[in-house]
Amino acid sequence: MTEIKAFLKHSSEILSKDERIRALCAGGSWITGETDSFSDLDLVIVTETDISGSKNEMIRIASSLGSLCSGFTGEHVGENRLLICLYENPVLHVDLKFVKIEDLYVRVENPVIIWERDNVVTEALNKTSAEWPFPDLQWIEDRFWVWIHYAATKLGRGEYFETIDFISFLRTNVLGPLYHIRYDSLPRGVRKLEFILNSDDLNKLRNTVPSYSFDSIRASIFNIIDIYKELQNILFTGNITRLSNAEKTGIEYLKSIRE
Repeated sequence: MTEIKAFLKHSSEILSKDERIRALCAGGSWITGETDSFSDLDLVIVTETDISGSKNEMIRIASSLGSLCSGFTGEHVGENRLLICLYENPVLHVDLKFVKIEDLYVRVENPVIIWERDNVVTEALNKTSAEWPFPDLQWIEDRFWVWIHYAATKLGRGEYFETIDFISFLRTNVLGPLYHIRYDSLPRGVRKLEFILNSDDLNKLRNTVPSYSFDSIRASIFNIIDIYKELQNILFTGNITRLSNAEKTGIEYLKSIRE
């Protein structure tokens, strides 16, 4: 934690000397005060002009902040304005997001302002609201039982690695977000569920992690189904249409699979 604070202080001093940079903010765990020695540092660098179009310039700025080992842009997470960096001495993972003022009007969280020129970030945050994206429950229901059938087909074929990987997909994209909503937490996949779930729910979720065997993988899929149906009963209110025929088809197919 001390090293993260020292890096932030040093970065703030360096970036404040660049007249193109209008503000420096911190996001992620820095907002909630949950930053610890294992945390990434999420920095938002607000610029006068668009720097995110130049990877070389992003790398140059990142290199000015410390001993940069590696830096790459975040296309794999749909964010080319993001430069993901690994520093040494000290070893830190730092995400640098290069945005213009108008980019802050659409955001998922309100960052902490480290410094700013002419109140540019304060004004932007006051004009608009942060909106964290929540999953569409009908979207999940429309797909879930097809996904169960997919997992069963790969298990039946003996593609254990693929099935285990797909179970992780279901945990991250279905169970995790639904559990977060159940516990009044922001739906961030399976992030920090170990610290959020009660012991009973945590044990249920642990039972969706299989070993490399047919029986273990098959049991994990059934455990995923049990958790999903339990969360359905709690969260699926209003106009959510449950696909009972797809549910029956998917479960019966999974039951028919033999090693």
